[in-house]
Amino acid sequence: MTAPVYGDGSRRPVFTGNRRVPGLTERTRKNGTTVYEVHARLGGKLRRHTLNARTKTDAITELRALQTDYARGEPHRSPSACVVTVADLAQEWLEHLEGRISHRDPRLRYSPRTVDLYRQRVEQYLVPALGLLPVAEVNVGDIRRLIDRVSAKCLAPATVLAIINMTSGLFRYGMRLGVTDRNPVRDLDRDDRPSAKRQTEPRYLTSEEVTSLLGRMTETFRPIAACCALAGLRLSEALGLTWADVDFDAKTITVTAQLGRGGNRVPTKTVASNAAVPLLPALERELRAHRSRQAERNLRFVHRDALVFCTTRGTPQSHRNTLRAVKHAGDQVGLNGKGRETVGVHDLRHSFVAIALANGLTLPEAAMLARHASPRVTLAIYAGVADNAREAAVDKLLTAGFGR
Repeated sequence: MTAPVYGDGSRRPVFTGNRRVPGLTERTRKNGTTVYEVHARLGGKLRRHTLNARTKTDAITELRALQTDYARGEPHRSPSACVVTVADLAQEWLEHLEGRISHRDPRLRYSPRTVDLYRQRVEQYLVPALGLLPVAEVNVGDIRRLIDRVSAKCLAPATVLAIINMTSGLFRYGMRLGVTDRNPVRDLDRDDRPSAKRQTEPRYLTSEEVTSLLGRMTETFRPIAACCALAGLRLSEALGLTWADVDFDAKTITVTAQLGRGGNRVPTKTVASNAAVPLLPALERELRAHRSRQAERNLRFVHRDALVFCTTRGTPQSHRNTLRAVKHAGDQVGLNGKGRETVGVHDLRHSFVAIALANGLTLPEAAMLARHASPRVTLAIYAGVADNAREAAVDKLLTAGFGR
């Protein structure tokens, strides 16, 4: 069944009889209503207006009135030239992004999680601060006040920067629509922009620490953590696995989707994430034992289409509960505390790649295991080393006779 197309991807020209009406288009919103838009040269400039008309006849009439208003030098007399607020533009922008979720071109496709995150940030931070302002009148001072307001909520600087970058994307969209001729975010001085530097650094565990951590976890959450630590899966990818993705004969796990916020399987973070990873013997033993326990509870839990990790009621396992289980195990084995960052689930993925690099894998090989599109991503983010790697590197130099 073909997914319905709405938002920017549904825009199409308007015809009267067999003739196209120049500059007039229509598109479908998510709620099924039709919106008519003008994209034409008016008053000497290329402009875009969203019309109030709800029928094709009214849209053509309103277009003629709009052209007359601009020709007379009175562009604000037409109801189609009404003020567009930031809240209005944000709603249309989100609809545009939702229309990109099923886009055939991977370069133009947005993941549902990204769109959900943008919607949450628009509703929680952007609209309360700037929502009532006309888009064309927002200036750099308003953006600075947005930064101050968001920063006051004690968010991480990287999160504040992400919100500002999202706001910049919104205004770029507004420029394409013709509702504003500038992006005020670009007027920010370098000193006004929040720092992108991480407040916390990832933990890189040794293979012994990984084994110790997994050994203190319960049989409910240990297999999930093992998928992250021994196969480099992201938590959402592990929770989104089905038994059809686990091939014990071929010794592989194929990542095809991830668990979304609503408990449904959704596309992975990137196209490169869809790949097969090796099923190491330790992880195979863990998953076979987990499968046996699930079969004892109910055979439907081990059906090919069933989630590998689900509760006794058959619902998906929780991200939050898995995080708590890893933290608790880290406390038990002494990995947390003493001024160190608390071990999280994603640190297990970091550690998987770091251990691979420390044991002689090349950067392209590690990038393949991490399912990165480019080894440069692996080098920039995941090429950290375990805490004791400095001493091991010095020992290698001394063994080679260098620096004695």
